[in-house]
Amino acid sequence: MNEKKYKRLEYLSRNIDYLTIRQRQEYNELLNEYNRTQSTSQDQFYDEGDDWQNQDVQNENQYSLSNHDNQYSSYTNYRQNERYDQEDLNGGPNPQPSKNKKSTKNKKKKKRHWFRSLLLIIILIIAVMIGFFVHGYNRGIKHEGGEIAAEKFTGSSNSDGSTNILVLGADKRPGQSEDVAHTDSIMVLHLSKDKKTVRLVSYMRDTLVKVPGVTNYGKPNVKINAAFTIGEQYSKQGVNLLSDTLKENFGVNIKYYAVVDFSSFATIIDSLFPSGVQIDAQFSTINGKKMDEVPVPDDLASTDGALPSDKTLTANQAAELGYPDGGGTFMMIKQGPQKMNGRTLLNYARFRHDDKGDFGRVARQQQVMQTIISKAKNPMSLFTGSSAIGTARAVTMTNIPNSFFLTTGLATLFGMSGGVQSTTIPSTNDWKNAYDKYGGLGLSINMSKYKALSQELLGQ
Repeated sequence: MNEKKYKRLEYLSRNIDYLTIRQRQEYNELLNEYNRTQSTSQDQFYDEGDDWQNQDVQNENQYSLSNHDNQYSSYTNYRQNERYDQEDLNGGPNPQPSKNKKSTKNKKKKKRHWFRSLLLIIILIIAVMIGFFVHGYNRGIKHEGGEIAAEKFTGSSNSDGSTNILVLGADKRPGQSEDVAHTDSIMVLHLSKDKKTVRLVSYMRDTLVKVPGVTNYGKPNVKINAAFTIGEQYSKQGVNLLSDTLKENFGVNIKYYAVVDFSSFATIIDSLFPSGVQIDAQFSTINGKKMDEVPVPDDLASTDGALPSDKTLTANQAAELGYPDGGGTFMMIKQGPQKMNGRTLLNYARFRHDDKGDFGRVARQQQVMQTIISKAKNPMSLFTGSSAIGTARAVTMTNIPNSFFLTTGLATLFGMSGGVQSTTIPSTNDWKNAYDKYGGLGLSINMSKYKALSQELLGQ
């Protein structure tokens, strides 16, 4: 057999499944000719090829290839160490379109299977997250001894679809005792509509504002934190009155609120971060002196007991440090990077007795919030974070729906670009000392300037 016939035979054998009747007849003729040159397998190839040819004549559109595997195996053993050039086979029938159709169908099936598998995994993850959330919520209710009732609240939304959440840190939650609750932390957390931007605006508690129904002569002569206390004292709607005060003075719309007391804050932190939170503790000078270790009032010592590391200061010792509130139990917190549990982080965020006063406290509160949000973005905390959020929901007085935590809350947490943008109102030294209507010293600010800034940061 010459080289041309040999290559033609090789081509036909490799495309045996796609040959027409005429091409199969050609294949049999070439195969018989090849077998005649290979005396060791002549009878085998010739007989089987002849049977196959007879079947093709009898069945014009159907054929049997029952013995083809043996034929092809014998033939390919002879050529097992050779390769052929595809370019030499040009001009022959090309079965590729048929293969492409099958390949395209298989690819579509694989894509559908892959999509269904991915969808199933997502549904499973959501279901597990909901389960962890419910577990954490039940754990929080057990910790509190029951569900916490939300106050009546008339919230309003921004026209651009963004959401503002009023976050208050109080010495106790309203209704927790017969005493009136006070707040020393007033923040508005802003979530953009596209869930990519998170802003935190803090209002210094001594800022003088107009409180609806309270202010005399239409002048800003009541401290902003008093709005919460007054509202609780007279109508049990401290959050609502504070929200109305923000709207009246700064044009800010509040959709949701969350009030956290000292004990709840520590519980939330310990639930979110069982091993503690890494943070860089920063204090200013204390009564003009730089201290490596700062005595900070331990706010939970009276309810949870003093820690072995706590230190007791007399009124005179506290006065020497410039602390106006007298002596008591103090937690010693070192300057610089360290891990803090919930109790330590609470005391650090509430401290205001360094030489920056309330402005320094606001800066620490913003630092704590930024750190918590950035740490919670870790994907490894996806499930434990859901459990902790459930606990946080249970120990917080809030009107935020549970669905918001699991949808917008988590989507914003993992979707926001960059960190939390923090702003303090008023800025450092951008105020004048003035007295409120009760004779207390407060901060008089440029209201027009800070109203415009508030609306720029928090929407309208």
